[in-house]
Amino acid sequence: MILVKWLRRAPLAGYFALTFAWSWACWGLSPAIKPQLPWLAALLMFAGSFGPSLAAIVVVASTRKWAGLRAWSSRCLRWRIGWGWWAFALLLPLALMSMAAGLHIAWGGAIATSPASGHLLMTLVNLPLILLLGGPMGEEFGWRGYALPVLQDRFGWRAASLGLGLVWGLWHLPLFFIDGTSQAHIPIALFLPSVVAMSVLFAWLVHRTAGSVVSALALHTAINFWPSVVPVLPTGASYRAYALVVAMLVLLALGLLARRDVVRPAQGFVEAKP
Repeated sequence: MILVKWLRRAPLAGYFALTFAWSWACWGLSPAIKPQLPWLAALLMFAGSFGPSLAAIVVVASTRKWAGLRAWSSRCLRWRIGWGWWAFALLLPLALMSMAAGLHIAWGGAIATSPASGHLLMTLVNLPLILLLGGPMGEEFGWRGYALPVLQDRFGWRAASLGLGLVWGLWHLPLFFIDGTSQAHIPIALFLPSVVAMSVLFAWLVHRTAGSVVSALALHTAINFWPSVVPVLPTGASYRAYALVVAMLVLLALGLLARRDVVRPAQGFVEAKP
Protein backbone atom coordinates (compact mmCIF):
# COMPACT_ATOMS: atom_id res chain seq x y z
CA MET A 1 0.00 0.00 0.00
CA ILE A 2 2.85 2.39 0.74
CA LEU A 3 4.26 1.81 -2.74
CA VAL A 4 0.86 2.40 -4.36
CA LYS A 5 0.34 5.65 -2.45
CA TRP A 6 3.80 6.86 -3.45
CA LEU A 7 3.22 5.97 -7.11
CA ARG A 8 -0.09 7.83 -7.10
CA ARG A 9 1.60 10.95 -5.70
CA ALA A 10 4.60 10.89 -8.04
CA PRO A 11 3.95 8.36 -10.85
CA LEU A 12 6.69 9.51 -13.22
CA ALA A 13 9.39 9.67 -10.53
CA GLY A 14 8.17 6.33 -9.26
CA TYR A 15 8.38 4.86 -12.74
CA PHE A 16 12.02 5.88 -13.20
CA ALA A 17 12.92 4.73 -9.67
CA LEU A 18 11.37 1.30 -10.21
CA THR A 19 12.99 0.94 -13.63
CA PHE A 20 16.49 1.69 -12.43
CA ALA A 21 16.14 -0.23 -9.16
CA TRP A 22 14.99 -3.43 -10.89
CA SER A 23 17.41 -3.33 -13.82
CA TRP A 24 20.51 -2.23 -11.95
CA ALA A 25 19.89 -4.72 -9.13
CA CYS A 26 19.59 -7.59 -11.62
CA TRP A 27 22.63 -6.48 -13.59
CA GLY A 28 24.65 -5.93 -10.43
CA LEU A 29 23.90 -9.40 -9.08
CA SER A 30 24.48 -11.23 -12.35
CA PRO A 31 28.31 -10.95 -12.57
CA ALA A 32 28.64 -11.72 -8.85
CA ILE A 33 26.89 -15.10 -9.09
CA LYS A 34 28.03 -16.06 -12.60
CA PRO A 35 30.98 -18.26 -11.49
CA GLN A 36 28.71 -20.39 -9.27
CA LEU A 37 25.36 -20.17 -11.08
CA PRO A 38 25.86 -19.18 -14.73
CA TRP A 39 22.26 -20.07 -15.68
CA LEU A 40 20.86 -17.78 -12.97
CA ALA A 41 23.29 -15.02 -14.00
CA ALA A 42 22.00 -15.22 -17.58
CA LEU A 43 18.40 -15.16 -16.33
CA LEU A 44 19.12 -12.04 -14.27
CA MET A 45 20.60 -10.31 -17.31
CA PHE A 46 17.39 -10.95 -19.25
CA ALA A 47 15.24 -9.99 -16.28
CA GLY A 48 17.10 -6.70 -15.90
CA SER A 49 16.33 -5.76 -19.49
CA PHE A 50 12.59 -5.88 -18.68
CA GLY A 51 12.81 -3.16 -16.03
CA PRO A 52 11.27 -0.34 -18.11
CA SER A 53 8.23 -2.33 -19.28
CA LEU A 54 7.61 -4.01 -15.92
CA ALA A 55 7.80 -0.65 -14.14
CA ALA A 56 5.29 0.83 -16.59
CA ILE A 57 2.81 -1.98 -15.92
CA VAL A 58 3.17 -1.53 -12.16
CA VAL A 59 2.72 2.25 -12.32
CA VAL A 60 -0.25 2.18 -14.71
CA ALA A 61 -1.99 -0.58 -12.72
CA SER A 62 -1.37 1.31 -9.45
CA THR A 63 -2.50 4.72 -10.65
CA ARG A 64 -5.24 3.88 -13.14
CA LYS A 65 -6.33 0.44 -11.92
CA TRP A 66 -7.29 -2.41 -14.24
CA ALA A 67 -9.55 -0.42 -16.53
CA GLY A 68 -6.75 2.07 -17.12
CA LEU A 69 -4.26 -0.74 -17.64
CA ARG A 70 -6.48 -2.27 -20.32
CA ALA A 71 -6.91 1.08 -22.08
CA TRP A 72 -3.15 1.71 -21.92
CA SER A 73 -2.25 -1.71 -23.26
CA SER A 74 -4.82 -1.37 -26.05
CA ARG A 75 -3.24 1.88 -27.19
CA CYS A 76 0.27 0.46 -26.94
CA LEU A 77 -0.63 -2.62 -28.99
CA ARG A 78 -2.21 -0.71 -31.86
CA TRP A 79 -0.65 -2.59 -34.77
CA ARG A 80 -2.55 -1.13 -37.72
CA ILE A 81 -0.03 1.58 -38.49
CA GLY A 82 0.15 1.22 -42.26
CA TRP A 83 2.63 -0.73 -44.37
CA GLY A 84 4.66 2.40 -45.03
CA TRP A 85 5.47 2.82 -41.35
CA TRP A 86 6.24 -0.89 -40.98
CA ALA A 87 8.71 -0.60 -43.86
CA PHE A 88 10.18 2.60 -42.41
CA ALA A 89 10.75 1.02 -38.98
CA LEU A 90 12.21 -2.21 -40.30
CA LEU A 91 14.34 -0.92 -43.18
CA LEU A 92 15.64 2.49 -42.06
CA PRO A 93 18.30 0.93 -39.77
CA LEU A 94 19.43 -1.32 -42.63
CA ALA A 95 19.75 1.68 -44.94
CA LEU A 96 21.80 3.69 -42.42
CA MET A 97 24.10 0.77 -41.58
CA SER A 98 24.62 -0.09 -45.24
CA MET A 99 25.53 3.51 -46.10
CA ALA A 100 27.93 3.67 -43.14
CA ALA A 101 29.57 0.39 -44.17
CA GLY A 102 29.86 1.60 -47.76
CA LEU A 103 31.49 4.88 -46.73
CA HIS A 104 33.85 3.07 -44.39
CA ILE A 105 34.99 0.76 -47.21
CA ALA A 106 35.25 3.66 -49.69
CA TRP A 107 37.61 5.43 -47.29
CA GLY A 108 39.93 2.43 -47.12
CA GLY A 109 38.40 0.59 -44.18
CA ALA A 110 37.60 -3.09 -43.93
CA ILE A 111 34.36 -4.71 -42.80
CA ALA A 112 34.29 -8.09 -41.12
CA THR A 113 32.47 -10.96 -42.77
CA SER A 114 28.75 -10.76 -42.11
CA PRO A 115 27.74 -12.97 -39.17
CA ALA A 116 24.76 -14.04 -41.31
CA SER A 117 27.02 -15.42 -44.04
CA GLY A 118 26.36 -19.15 -44.25
CA HIS A 119 23.91 -18.95 -41.36
CA LEU A 120 20.87 -17.33 -42.96
CA LEU A 121 18.31 -19.61 -41.33
CA MET A 122 19.82 -19.14 -37.89
CA THR A 123 19.89 -15.38 -38.43
CA LEU A 124 16.19 -15.33 -39.33
CA VAL A 125 15.33 -17.50 -36.32
CA ASN A 126 17.19 -14.98 -34.18
CA LEU A 127 14.81 -12.18 -35.22
CA PRO A 128 11.88 -13.10 -32.92
CA LEU A 129 14.37 -13.84 -30.12
CA ILE A 130 15.70 -10.29 -30.42
CA LEU A 131 12.14 -8.96 -30.21
CA LEU A 132 11.30 -10.99 -27.12
CA LEU A 133 14.61 -11.13 -25.24
CA GLY A 134 16.95 -8.66 -26.91
CA GLY A 135 15.55 -5.41 -25.55
CA PRO A 136 12.42 -4.28 -27.46
CA MET A 137 9.74 -6.06 -25.38
CA GLY A 138 11.52 -5.30 -22.14
CA GLU A 139 11.97 -1.58 -22.84
CA GLU A 140 9.50 -0.07 -25.26
CA PHE A 141 6.28 -0.38 -23.23
CA GLY A 142 8.10 1.68 -20.62
CA TRP A 143 10.16 4.24 -22.52
CA ARG A 144 7.75 4.94 -25.38
CA GLY A 145 4.58 3.48 -23.90
CA TYR A 146 4.58 5.32 -20.57
CA ALA A 147 7.44 7.79 -20.05
CA LEU A 148 7.33 9.50 -23.45
CA PRO A 149 3.65 10.53 -23.45
CA VAL A 150 3.83 11.76 -19.85
CA LEU A 151 6.98 13.80 -20.48
CA GLN A 152 5.68 15.11 -23.79
CA ASP A 153 2.47 16.27 -22.14
CA ARG A 154 4.55 18.37 -19.76
CA PHE A 155 7.47 19.58 -21.87
CA GLY A 156 6.61 19.05 -25.54
CA TRP A 157 7.87 16.25 -27.76
CA ARG A 158 11.30 17.73 -28.49
CA ALA A 159 12.39 18.22 -24.89
CA ALA A 160 10.71 14.94 -23.90
CA SER A 161 12.56 12.93 -26.53
CA LEU A 162 15.93 14.48 -25.68
CA GLY A 163 15.49 14.12 -21.92
CA LEU A 164 14.26 10.57 -22.23
CA GLY A 165 17.23 9.79 -24.46
CA LEU A 166 19.62 10.87 -21.71
CA VAL A 167 17.79 8.72 -19.17
CA TRP A 168 17.72 5.80 -21.60
CA GLY A 169 21.48 6.09 -22.09
CA LEU A 170 22.16 6.31 -18.34
CA TRP A 171 20.02 3.22 -17.75
CA HIS A 172 22.48 1.21 -19.89
CA LEU A 173 25.49 2.31 -17.80
CA PRO A 174 26.08 -0.96 -15.85
CA LEU A 175 26.23 -2.92 -19.12
CA PHE A 176 29.48 -1.16 -20.05
CA PHE A 177 31.19 -2.95 -17.16
CA ILE A 178 29.81 -6.45 -17.76
CA ASP A 179 31.71 -8.83 -20.02
CA GLY A 180 29.76 -10.22 -22.94
CA THR A 181 27.43 -7.28 -23.50
CA SER A 182 27.49 -5.29 -26.73
CA GLN A 183 27.98 -2.09 -24.70
CA ALA A 184 31.26 -3.46 -23.31
CA HIS A 185 32.81 -2.92 -26.76
CA ILE A 186 31.33 0.52 -27.50
CA PRO A 187 32.79 3.84 -26.26
CA ILE A 188 30.30 5.70 -24.08
CA ALA A 189 31.16 8.87 -26.03
CA LEU A 190 29.64 7.28 -29.13
CA PHE A 191 26.88 5.29 -27.46
CA LEU A 192 25.24 8.18 -25.60
CA PRO A 193 24.69 10.50 -28.61
CA SER A 194 23.39 7.52 -30.59
CA VAL A 195 20.81 6.74 -27.89
CA VAL A 196 19.69 10.37 -27.62
CA ALA A 197 19.37 10.58 -31.42
CA MET A 198 17.45 7.31 -31.52
CA SER A 199 15.15 8.60 -28.80
CA VAL A 200 14.19 11.51 -31.06
CA LEU A 201 13.57 9.12 -33.95
CA PHE A 202 11.49 6.80 -31.77
CA ALA A 203 9.41 9.68 -30.43
CA TRP A 204 8.72 11.00 -33.92
CA LEU A 205 7.73 7.56 -35.19
CA VAL A 206 5.47 6.79 -32.23
CA HIS A 207 3.67 10.10 -32.67
CA ARG A 208 3.26 9.49 -36.38
CA THR A 209 1.66 6.12 -35.64
CA ALA A 210 -0.87 7.46 -33.13
CA GLY A 211 1.03 6.33 -30.05
CA SER A 212 1.57 2.76 -31.17
CA VAL A 213 4.32 1.06 -29.22
CA VAL A 214 4.27 -1.65 -31.88
CA SER A 215 6.05 0.74 -34.23
CA ALA A 216 8.74 1.29 -31.59
CA LEU A 217 9.04 -2.47 -31.12
CA ALA A 218 9.60 -2.90 -34.85
CA LEU A 219 12.23 -0.14 -35.01
CA HIS A 220 14.05 -1.35 -31.89
CA THR A 221 14.09 -4.93 -33.18
CA ALA A 222 15.47 -3.78 -36.53
CA ILE A 223 18.20 -1.71 -34.86
CA ASN A 224 19.32 -4.73 -32.83
CA PHE A 225 18.92 -7.23 -35.68
CA TRP A 226 20.60 -5.67 -38.72
CA PRO A 227 24.15 -5.59 -37.23
CA SER A 228 24.01 -9.38 -37.51
CA VAL A 229 23.78 -8.84 -41.27
CA VAL A 230 25.78 -5.62 -41.74
CA PRO A 231 28.66 -5.73 -39.20
CA VAL A 232 29.06 -2.09 -38.20
CA LEU A 233 29.46 -2.51 -34.45
CA PRO A 234 32.98 -1.91 -33.08
CA THR A 235 35.26 -4.92 -33.16
CA GLY A 236 38.08 -3.38 -31.14
CA ALA A 237 40.22 -2.43 -34.13
CA SER A 238 38.08 0.31 -35.65
CA TYR A 239 35.10 2.39 -34.58
CA ARG A 240 34.68 4.32 -37.82
CA ALA A 241 31.76 2.38 -39.30
CA TYR A 242 29.84 2.63 -36.04
CA ALA A 243 30.76 6.32 -35.69
CA LEU A 244 29.34 6.93 -39.18
CA VAL A 245 26.06 5.31 -38.14
CA VAL A 246 25.98 7.54 -35.07
CA ALA A 247 26.68 10.63 -37.17
CA MET A 248 23.82 9.76 -39.54
CA LEU A 249 21.47 9.21 -36.61
CA VAL A 250 22.42 12.57 -35.11
CA LEU A 251 21.87 14.36 -38.42
CA LEU A 252 18.51 12.63 -38.84
CA ALA A 253 17.48 13.59 -35.31
CA LEU A 254 18.50 17.22 -35.86
CA GLY A 255 16.44 17.27 -39.04
CA LEU A 256 13.38 15.95 -37.21
CA LEU A 257 13.83 18.42 -34.36
CA ALA A 258 14.11 21.29 -36.84
CA ARG A 259 10.88 20.45 -38.66
CA ARG A 260 8.31 23.21 -38.30
CA ASP A 261 5.28 20.97 -38.29
CA VAL A 262 4.05 20.44 -34.75
CA VAL A 263 3.89 16.80 -33.74
CA ARG A 264 0.74 16.29 -31.73
CA PRO A 265 -0.34 13.07 -30.03
CA ALA A 266 -3.39 11.42 -31.49
CA GLN A 267 -6.52 11.25 -29.40
CA GLY A 268 -5.96 8.86 -26.51
CA PHE A 269 -2.17 9.03 -26.83
CA VAL A 270 -1.52 10.88 -23.56
CA GLU A 271 -3.01 9.15 -20.58
CA ALA A 272 -5.43 11.08 -18.43
CA LYS A 273 -3.87 12.13 -15.17
CA PRO A 274 -4.91 10.02 -12.18
